[in-house]
Amino acid sequence: MKKNIKFILISILLIALACVSLVGCTKVPKLTGGDPNATTYNNNSLVVSQGDYIYFVNGKISVDDIATKKDNKYGNVVKSAIYRAKKDGSDVQVLVPQVAMDSNNSNGISVLGNYLYFTSPSTTTGKDGTLQKTNTDFYRVEISGKNLKKIATIQGNTNQYKFTDKGLFYLLNNELVYVPYKGKKKVIAENVSNTYFPVTSTYVPGSSDASMAVYYTQSPEENDGNPYNDLKCVNADGEVKDIVSGKEGDISYSIKSVESEADGSVAVYYEKTPYDNGRNEVVGLFGIKVNKEFAKSADEKQFANKNATVRYISYNEGVYVFEYNKMYIPVIENGIAKEGSVVYKLYTSDSASIPSTDIFAIREENGKKFMYYFASNALLKVEMLADSLGMAEEIIEANIVTDYVKPVILGNTFYYINSGYYNYMYSFDLLAEGAKHSIVGVRTDADKAQYIKFVQDMDEDAKADHDKLIKEDLPAEEFKK
Repeated sequence: MKKNIKFILISILLIALACVSLVGCTKVPKLTGGDPNATTYNNNSLVVSQGDYIYFVNGKISVDDIATKKDNKYGNVVKSAIYRAKKDGSDVQVLVPQVAMDSNNSNGISVLGNYLYFTSPSTTTGKDGTLQKTNTDFYRVEISGKNLKKIATIQGNTNQYKFTDKGLFYLLNNELVYVPYKGKKKVIAENVSNTYFPVTSTYVPGSSDASMAVYYTQSPEENDGNPYNDLKCVNADGEVKDIVSGKEGDISYSIKSVESEADGSVAVYYEKTPYDNGRNEVVGLFGIKVNKEFAKSADEKQFANKNATVRYISYNEGVYVFEYNKMYIPVIENGIAKEGSVVYKLYTSDSASIPSTDIFAIREENGKKFMYYFASNALLKVEMLADSLGMAEEIIEANIVTDYVKPVILGNTFYYINSGYYNYMYSFDLLAEGAKHSIVGVRTDADKAQYIKFVQDMDEDAKADHDKLIKEDLPAEEFKK
């Protein structure tokens, strides 16, 4: 009898200990059907594709919406939680019932093999009981929803960071820090002022990629009195690789971008400043290619003049330069970038101007090249002709949230946060005639009630416009008063 009582007490204790974890005793999702060996597309965004599924953030909230710890408690969250669905929008299931967001608008979620990576406002409290929601928690979880693990917590919510398949990098107080998923964190470099955290948008499991690293410059402690720095990177294993040294020409590098190339290499773009008898003057935008082994694989070449506003294409094709409402791929003559043979005036044929910052995508469609751009909260499209832009076509007339993590194009589907419909994720086929906007994910009960009332209160014309634009996800019975 005593043995039985002892066994029961031990069992109760083990259950209690199991509940003292990240997820408590909340039911943990156990999704099936994901393919960790499939290539991932569109990492570092709000919608990521892997195999037969998309993984997405279910709408947008703000840090101000998290008033208490329970507002971001695992299991309580629907809006801004992480969900999974088939690519046609069916089979929607919650993956992580916790807020996925930070205030760094250049980052989103990533799927690397068997794990999904995300950030969340911290749920820790200070000594005074104040919720530390402006700090950032970093997590990873299996694509089944199991084994959620907190990797790190850091101060602030606008820090630069990068998830790799081996560890997390982040920049804090000018220190570049590496946290391996197995092992202890370490400081890679101190007093870092110039770093670039490239996006590994496409991830092929088991294949090395030069974008799976962080690039930075560092000045040696001893430089013979003349200023120069070295361009380096640290790979996913936390190993520092020397790429280019400015010692020979007393050159300082300033990294502007690191862009993925089709062969798994990257193009590293930088401005360089030679030291010449006390003079330091930037001489232009240059670049090299770095291969999968993190060695220079193509020689330096110039792409633009100093301080140029550019859009990167590729190492071989060059860059688009924006200048005085024009866009062109420059030619280099005696160290000076000049207009090439094709110059686009950033005016559509109906005389609407297009700021370079509003250009969202340039892509091929049915053998033609098109530019997609935002105008306020609308999406427009214009054909790029031989040396001019055609007539602008309005694709989506309003309600696109553009001041958050940017919208996504996967295939021909455009995913965006719809501010006119309670800030949930919607999808829209860019090429299908008569396409409607479809909600991706699920609403909270409160938002669902508001949405139903919103539709019920529409007059006849508004309801007709609504029905023309929106693919209704709720049955008609829900709208009966």
